[in-house]
Amino acid sequence: MSDDKSYSRKGFFNEFFSFIREGVSHQLEKRIAKSLNAPLRPPGALNEVGFLATCTRCNACAEACPYQAIQRFPLEAGVSANSPYINPNLQSCQLCSDFPCIAVCEPKALLPLGEKGVRMGHAIVRTETCQTWKDKVCTLCYDACPYPEQAITIDEDYHPRVFDSCVGCGACQQRCPVHPAGVEVLSPLAYTTAQRDEEYFFGMLHKGEDEEK
Repeated sequence: MSDDKSYSRKGFFNEFFSFIREGVSHQLEKRIAKSLNAPLRPPGALNEVGFLATCTRCNACAEACPYQAIQRFPLEAGVSANSPYINPNLQSCQLCSDFPCIAVCEPKALLPLGEKGVRMGHAIVRTETCQTWKDKVCTLCYDACPYPEQAITIDEDYHPRVFDSCVGCGACQQRCPVHPAGVEVLSPLAYTTAQRDEEYFFGMLHKGEDEEK
């Protein structure tokens, strides 16, 4: 067998098993996101599995938060019991300049922020509940955002549009006047899972359209 054929076969199997691993990883992430409800964690949090394994439930981060934005899950919350999370419907993260929650986290479940800064999650617009899709004018999510035009903008129909610069603080969700909110902040795990589901859905949709042609 020539080197070219050997390389081609090796490359094929590498790509094949990589595809399988990605599929399994996606399904595992979906199961984790569903079973844990993929909550919004305080700034600097490790990935969900790492966070749950590292956090000692000491409550130091919640006590250090000057805005009482960090809540604790009840005992009946399974593996998330007593772990800290943020519910933007009650109080969004105020993005403190010194992040006292991170400073007091001794087990290092919350780590100092790197060059990318805060990346708590990502907001998405729910067109089925957002008032601007019901012919109403509303700019509250845009007005509440600490990074207007960078993280969120409003088009000519007043529809909000969220960009990748969104840090997931939840200010937009807190200010939204409707319930369920027209803009919702998802944790990194929940957002990634939702994006992959959307890509898969539209990929299958386009595949079906191509087969009909």
